[in-house]
Amino acid sequence: MFIATPRSLWCAIALLALFGCAPDDPVVAQVGDVALTKAEYLRFVERLPPGLQSEDARDHLQSLVDQELLLQEARARGIEQSDEVRYQLNALVRKQLSQRYQAEVLAPQVEVTPEEVERTFVDMGFDRERLFARILVRQQRDVDRVLQALHEGKPFAELAQRFAANDLFAPQGDGVVGWIGRTQAQRFAIPPQTFLSLPVGQVAEPLPLAGGWQIYRFVEDRTADKASYAEEAASAAHREKWQSRLQIEVETLSRSLNLQLDHGGLQALLAEPNLADSLAALPLYRFDGGAIPLGEYLHDLRSIGFRGALQDSAQVVSLARAALLPAYLMTAAAQRRGWDREAEFAEWRERKRKALVLQQLTKVETATKAIPSEEEVAAYYEANKTRFRTAESVHINQLLAPTREQAQKLREALANGSTVSELLARPGVETHGDPHDGALRLRKVVRARYPQLVDAAFAAEIGEWDGPVEVLDQFAVFRVRQKEGGDIQSLAQARARARGILEARRQNELMDALIQRLRAERASQVALFAESL
Repeated sequence: MFIATPRSLWCAIALLALFGCAPDDPVVAQVGDVALTKAEYLRFVERLPPGLQSEDARDHLQSLVDQELLLQEARARGIEQSDEVRYQLNALVRKQLSQRYQAEVLAPQVEVTPEEVERTFVDMGFDRERLFARILVRQQRDVDRVLQALHEGKPFAELAQRFAANDLFAPQGDGVVGWIGRTQAQRFAIPPQTFLSLPVGQVAEPLPLAGGWQIYRFVEDRTADKASYAEEAASAAHREKWQSRLQIEVETLSRSLNLQLDHGGLQALLAEPNLADSLAALPLYRFDGGAIPLGEYLHDLRSIGFRGALQDSAQVVSLARAALLPAYLMTAAAQRRGWDREAEFAEWRERKRKALVLQQLTKVETATKAIPSEEEVAAYYEANKTRFRTAESVHINQLLAPTREQAQKLREALANGSTVSELLARPGVETHGDPHDGALRLRKVVRARYPQLVDAAFAAEIGEWDGPVEVLDQFAVFRVRQKEGGDIQSLAQARARARGILEARRQNELMDALIQRLRAERASQVALFAESL
């Protein structure tokens, strides 16, 4: 849509286009007193998602103008300067600058020696594997019965046999899953301390799992192969050293930036849990070059999931030191280095600011108008039931080999009676699934990464080995164990999603209406210069 303007304004804009910008960056649109240049237009188009791309450059230019109209409307409503926008933008800036500070200043100082990896390998229990056996039960009463039977001396394997159908990971029916290390223990919900300290033969406290309980013990211990856990031990050693270095840096910056707790702000925060607007700007902490206002402190806590009431000064300080102060202090250190004044950062910050302003304008414009009634949600569900299905998935056992020929030999070995665990012990045989039986759950959402495997698995019959199929740079054979999903959901199950669809649709309609109104109201203030594109 190209909007005519009065002759005098048009002439002024034309002169601005000719003389107000560099020759290689001409003005392509004027919206009030804001001139939009070709460089801004190109950056805008570059970031459009594929679904919004158009072959007509004028469509993109109009979208850029519409964005500016919305930004000016937000400015007129006071949204641009609102606390919500300011707090969110400050949080994004802190995240960007503190992450860069960590990457460029701290990371080069954290190097792990082979001796430190060796010490971690032993101290954290990577040097031991334990033969894991369990009994999976569905009901609480079965937990009590199994524990009572074990107390009376019934053999663990005999009791496991009664519930063998519940456990696909213990193929022999005796409850023995196999040898596991510290890393695999986490996959079975076993707490690290229990893995390290539970005596052989002793039954652990039952663990609640999705759909039941796990009663378990360790049958035997053995020394782990160092090579099998070298990567995990190195990662753990690096994490430990990184946390230590980060803590030192925070303490160093606290001193160099003269960090001080403001006791007046602290008392005001504790005295008024529902902070009044007049108190939001009071500082909780001060440091050279900045402060942490009470309002921003509370906003930051909410953004990381804190919802409770602040109890006392110790809790306020503890939360700040654990979750907030590191980012504030590293941001201040980054600003001392001038990183926030770099052109690339300034462009990034302005882009984020505009996005937050538009987001908040949308929230204000549609907050109460976009909510559908229960009747509307139910009607939409009834008219679109087939859209609301449970997620489809396929459970498989998978083996991977470097070549198609080797994968075919694996399939032949399986047909001749070899087990998955036996084949996984062979050199060069891998899996994306569980390291013991190759168990893997596939959803259609991963088709983009594994197209041939997903298509083949969803088409295959249950219980039959299939393949080879190409998977990235390897070849897979697989067996479908179970298929689930694809059923139409009830209204109760689909209600939240149906409401979300209607809200999004109504939100788009309301924002489209706002854009149309702004175009009409400010037509005399807008001029487009498509010939400069």
